[in-house]
Amino acid sequence: MLSIFLKKATAVALLFLGHVSSQQMELSDCSLLGPIYPMPANITASPVIQETQAAFNDILDESFVNGTTSWGRFNVVNISASIGVFSAQTGDFLSEYHHAGSGHLVQEGLIGGQLNAETLYRIGSVGKVLTVYTFMAKLGSKYWSEPVVNFVPELMDARDDGPVRSINWSQITLGSLARQMSGLPRDYAVTDLARIPGVTEVGLPKLNASEIPNCGGPGEKPCTPAVEFLRFIEAQTPVAASWDTPIYSNEAFQLLGMAFENITGEAISDSFKSDIAKPLDLKRSFWTPPINDANAMVVNPPGAHRFDEDIGDFSAAGGQVMSLGDLSSLGRSVLRSSLLPPALTREWLKSTSLTSDPGYVVGMPWETLRMDVPISLGSNKTRVVDIYSKNGGLGGYSSWIFLSPDHDIGFTILVASPDVQASGTAALAALSNLALATWIPAAEAAARAAAIANLAGYYAVANGGNSSISLEVVPGYKGLQIAELTYKGTNVLELLAEDGATLQYMNLNDDDGQLTFRAIPQYLRSPPVSPSKYGLLNECSTNWAAVDTFKYGGFGLDEFIIDIDGTGKATAVLAPALRTTFLRRDA
Repeated sequence: MLSIFLKKATAVALLFLGHVSSQQMELSDCSLLGPIYPMPANITASPVIQETQAAFNDILDESFVNGTTSWGRFNVVNISASIGVFSAQTGDFLSEYHHAGSGHLVQEGLIGGQLNAETLYRIGSVGKVLTVYTFMAKLGSKYWSEPVVNFVPELMDARDDGPVRSINWSQITLGSLARQMSGLPRDYAVTDLARIPGVTEVGLPKLNASEIPNCGGPGEKPCTPAVEFLRFIEAQTPVAASWDTPIYSNEAFQLLGMAFENITGEAISDSFKSDIAKPLDLKRSFWTPPINDANAMVVNPPGAHRFDEDIGDFSAAGGQVMSLGDLSSLGRSVLRSSLLPPALTREWLKSTSLTSDPGYVVGMPWETLRMDVPISLGSNKTRVVDIYSKNGGLGGYSSWIFLSPDHDIGFTILVASPDVQASGTAALAALSNLALATWIPAAEAAARAAAIANLAGYYAVANGGNSSISLEVVPGYKGLQIAELTYKGTNVLELLAEDGATLQYMNLNDDDGQLTFRAIPQYLRSPPVSPSKYGLLNECSTNWAAVDTFKYGGFGLDEFIIDIDGTGKATAVLAPALRTTFLRRDA
């Protein structure tokens, strides 16, 4: 212990004497995946959030005047857009914004005369979230490992021409369907070019009538699930083997919907209504589009699915109709675990598969964006935050929902355009990037500011036994720095790490106001000579494996519990391994 202390003291002395520059001897700054700090108890009272609310609206005003953002231009004339930012803490929006373009087709389609949180849009493949949510609310997770043939028995009679020319249905589970890991083709009818008049004139061969889909496309009748759908899907070849690589498939979700109905004996649309919409009080959510609704944004681009078009069983893959308010309420319910047990919600969000893009992960059916978020506003140091999202598009509609469980916030963006390719998708991408870049760093900064105000401080034992702990939020570093930890006059901080440690919130809390933290070791280090110095691993790669390494009498030396009052202010720090409670002394 003495040698460690002398080594540390020597390094610090050299630092102050100028023999070693601060750049050369900076502390490591690793963290675990997940929140660094708890969110403030009242997010709407956070000065950072209040400033962001005003700034975001100003930026949107300017963007819709100029038709431009830092992430690209878009046509403000031929689109309508509704944007909602929400928190798990409150039922009100943190920010709500609507824009109706001046184009005559947009104005004609604005049924009700103005956009608001109750205006209906089609949500496209965001509906896949509704399908999985309904499945889990009704059945939990017990069927995910079951082969689809157990519940769609017609597939058992499908042809077997080997792994290249036929699909091995016995290896495709319901979980692989929900996670886009089935290897199934994307669509059997919607995007088939064979139905386009004159398509053979560009050089494609003529087909027999039986090879051309006559259902399921825009303006066509829905395919009959048990006859036409299965005939078309069984005739296809696989894109990949199941569980090999993520492949986007609408067919997978149609099969998932069929399996659900065969398991439950209930239409998935009815289960959505009873198990999702009713308990969440979603009055502006429809599995099938309503006819002549009094508050809808109606756009019908030529050759695309119409607003009021019933797409049959394809709705399990996306195409439901929802308002901004209802879709935001649904996202809020996921953050709150309102309908699922919290452990099941976490399982749902964490069921992921990697893609070729290290910043993009596929889930059930989440499309998770791995975002580098500044540890404080304006900082060039970042941490990874997983943003659970789902993108959708159908006809003239484009949509995106984003959830950040680290911050208990999310946002929903709905766009409609009579010219979907030229206007809607460009606007959706620009507005989504703007929302991400604005709100996620702001939420991170709000949590950090709350930690400075509520958690940092000096704590000591009640009887004056020379035992204390000091916590600080240090500029340029994550977490709560343990500036000092003394037990009965002895510096025990060195038991945690040679050079220091920071506390990270473990997202565990109870109704009594106790929050669990773990100490993350810090080390004095020199920067790498080159980016490749560490090879495949960097200094933080195995950080997760070091948690709870050393125990004392059954408790981890790195475990700390902070007691907070009803306002979020810390009143005590508990160190279970030391069997000690430190009371706040700087109030």
